[in-house]
Amino acid sequence: MTLDSSRILVEGIGSIGGVVAGKLIQAGYKPTLVSGNAEISEAINRSGLTVITPGERFTVPVHVLSSLSELPAETRFDVALLIMKAHSVVQAARDTSRFLEAKSGFVVTCQNGIVQDAVAEAIGRERVVAGIIGWGGTMHGPGVVERTGPGAIYLGEPDGAKTKRTEDLARILKGVTPVVITDNIRGAQWSKLAINCTITTIGALTGESLGHLLKDARARRAFLGVYREVIETALALGVRLERIAVDPMLLYLPSDTGFFKRVFKDLLVRIVGRKYGKLKSSSLQSLERGRKTEIDFLNGYVVEQAGKAGVGAHLNKSLTRMIKEIEQGRRGLSPANMEELLAVPG
Repeated sequence: MTLDSSRILVEGIGSIGGVVAGKLIQAGYKPTLVSGNAEISEAINRSGLTVITPGERFTVPVHVLSSLSELPAETRFDVALLIMKAHSVVQAARDTSRFLEAKSGFVVTCQNGIVQDAVAEAIGRERVVAGIIGWGGTMHGPGVVERTGPGAIYLGEPDGAKTKRTEDLARILKGVTPVVITDNIRGAQWSKLAINCTITTIGALTGESLGHLLKDARARRAFLGVYREVIETALALGVRLERIAVDPMLLYLPSDTGFFKRVFKDLLVRIVGRKYGKLKSSSLQSLERGRKTEIDFLNGYVVEQAGKAGVGAHLNKSLTRMIKEIEQGRRGLSPANMEELLAVPG
């Protein structure tokens, strides 16, 4: 069955979902949009959805629903792009499943972290395709979103199979961004997880932009240490890491590395800071709004998997604890948190 481009549902119209939705509409598609947030829906319904990219700024008029309950009961979709936070995706998938085409409808998980297994358990493996959004986004206000960097959308069946439905979806999404179909989506997810566990979480811990953060040698040391734990956990689990933007081993610094290689890796992290200097961690944006982060699906997930694999992850464990303390109001956002993180014995 070929996907009907008019039967696409996009759930979550924040920084990433808003860019995806706006670009689909700009390309001539007519997706149904559900924000999950009345303020966002009201703003877009009043003033349109404004999308900013490195090359353009445009506004599209569109009607956005606040919840699935506003859909007629008989509505059916061929595909639903789930672009909400990871801690909300399983319930969203359950709620969405009743609106999927009975035999062929499916959801695409587009979260930070690895969530497709939990979603598959909730609605059935045949209903799930895994996705990765390889670029960042910022929401400047309800209905005003910006794509903040280059990258592609990665799609893959959890079992690595090549299917017509992923090929059909890729053709549609190419109106949004470059698309890569991979037979190793889990390897791609672990490669992105290594970046998210560093850039996203360490940025949230200190409250600083990435460029300012990575000028600090302590932050670069933490970055390389956290990254090492993620890579070593993946390798211990037998994951074949997949290249996303760069070789995932480029920033890997084994603990027994000599002086000159340490200097080289430190220089690479400095370059990351310069290239993405203005990037603001998505977890930091959540904390500043008083919302939960995705820490359980990022560093917390690494800690859980490291335990299964029998490898150490003390930095990721400490980061998970500290971010949760910030969520609970028991810790502030401060560069001083970096000293405490690095003081924790391995």
